[in-house]
Amino acid sequence: MADREDRIRQRAYEIWEREGRPQGEDMRHWLQAFQEISASLDADSQPAKKPRAKKTAATDKAAKPKVASKSKGGAQSVPTTTPPPKAAKPAAGVTKH
Repeated sequence: MADREDRIRQRAYEIWEREGRPQGEDMRHWLQAFQEISASLDADSQPAKKPRAKKTAATDKAAKPKVASKSKGGAQSVPTTTPPPKAAKPAAGVTKH
């Protein structure tokens, strides 16, 4: 615990010096140092990730079939569902009562 506090104190001092030793910024420097040290300790405690296997052309083709690309001059796609029928319009000049 004391080692962590010493690391935070040292880092806060480095931040203070780097910023030109401003007065009244000690809490901000301490919090920034605390966050940096905590993040580095958390990263150190995380287990290392296994590297992912590289994909080869054979496995890539087997995993994903090619999809036809859209072309500007090609045929338009046809919808698979039909739209609802349009309502019939009354004849011109006929009024409903």
